[in-house]
Parts: sequence; C-alpha cells; structure tokens
Amino acid sequence: MKTLTLQIKKDFLDQILSGKKKEEFREIRPNNSKKYIEYFNAEGDEDVKPKQVDRIQFFNGYKADRPEVIIEVKAAEIEYIVDEDGEFIEYEENGEMYLTAQMVYSLGKVVSKKNI
Repeated sequence: MKTLTLQIKKDFLDQILSGKKKEEFREIRPNNSKKYIEYFNAEGDEDVKPKQVDRIQFFNGYKADRPEVIIEVKAAEIEYIVDEDGEFIEYEENGEMYLTAQMVYSLGKVVSKKNI
C-alpha cells in the first residue's frame, strides 16, 4: 500500500474529517514533481501520469504529538490550468518552461487518526 505524506493546515484537516472537504489539491512544481507524478514514454513522446497512491497521511505541524490522519485516496489526477481561451498556462523556472498543473486527490474514508 503506497502512502503519500503531506503537511496540512488545521482548518483543512478539520474540513476533511467533517466530510466537507472531499478533494485535496497540490501544485506540481519542478522541485516537488517526483512526489506526485511519474514520467513514461507514450508512443515515442514522454508523458506524465499520477504516481499510484492508496492513501494520504496528513500531518498538522511539526511537533512529536502533532495531529495525524490517514485518509484513503479514491482517485488521483493531474489537472492542467488553462486560461479563458482554453490555452495551457505556462511559467518559467530556471530557464525552463513548464505547464501550470496541480494534483487533485479524491479523498475517501478515514483510515486512522492520532492526536485529534
């Protein structure tokens, strides 16, 4: 079972636990992309897909007794950000051009809670 570990603010953690927040969004940047996506060769072109994740372990804070929750992941997808004309939005970082994208995780049931 593959678990992704993420920090989260208390308000958002509370919303997940109450069932109000059913999706988690994370921006994909060059410095964190290996955490969220994997590259593969599709018909001669390099492409990306979400890394397989079965659950997310959310931590709130950095203390030893911090709140911690493990939530099942029902689905994960890459969402590319487009402008009002439907064109991909790009940005430059360290001289390279990238598409603006985020991970969208559909959250399922609570697997475990600690220090809540």
